[in-house]
Amino acid sequence: MATTDLRSLLDPASLAIADQAIAEVGTDRRTLPVAFPSLPRRVGRERCGTTRVHIDGADVDLAGFRTCDVAAAVVLRATAATDAECLDLWSHGDLDERVMLLRSLHFLPVGPLTVQLFGEVQRTNVVSHLEAAVGDGDLFARTAGRFGFDQAAANRLLLKVAFLDVPLARLFHAERTANAELSRMLQDLATEREAAGRPVWRDTWRLIGRAPCPGSLARLLGGIEHGDDGVRLAAAEGLLAAGRTEFAALAAERLPRESRPAIRALLQQLSARR
Repeated sequence: MATTDLRSLLDPASLAIADQAIAEVGTDRRTLPVAFPSLPRRVGRERCGTTRVHIDGADVDLAGFRTCDVAAAVVLRATAATDAECLDLWSHGDLDERVMLLRSLHFLPVGPLTVQLFGEVQRTNVVSHLEAAVGDGDLFARTAGRFGFDQAAANRLLLKVAFLDVPLARLFHAERTANAELSRMLQDLATEREAAGRPVWRDTWRLIGRAPCPGSLARLLGGIEHGDDGVRLAAAEGLLAAGRTEFAALAAERLPRESRPAIRALLQQLSARR
């Protein structure tokens, strides 16, 4: 993973626009609510690339970030925007402006602002806002355990991730926060969705395997017989993560009937634990 500087992600023209906004805000802070919303129009919304990079402690996948998102972060950092100023941008911003602010959080110090905006995102069903706040980076993992974002708060936000079907892989290292209470919540959600004939978040199987609660192992075993390839893969990964040996024979029995190479490889690992 490459280590780089945030400003280097902008082309010279975009960087000049960001620096102009920084100068304006430095002269009169009242211009921030004007300069910030103008960034998408002035620097564009093009994607920044497809590289995973490390920037000042943040691990991000640039495929999820736009030029205006990076420019916004550059401006907020250089002007040392306060939490109050950022919350004002949130309160008065449209959907796109809020995405910029949430993306900027990945490059700002983790603190009360992060926690408060995570709470705002958790209470809505706006997928683009959830993705901007916790997707394509490790911000969720870096915030977990901080004051105001304890295990219960982290669980609620991950449940929202499951409800809105955002892939766990987009939340770098979030699997490390797995716990039995989260598994219970995810299983309850899965049961509700199954009863309504709706699909279950595939990553449910991955997370419950890391921290099983009553019913988890039965769900995992059922998962390796599921008709959906993605569910079988997630269930096999979950069983491996559970570290149990008593299911090796069941994995061996399933192995000859599994056609997908990636799933077969996991079942072979499971069956070898006898």
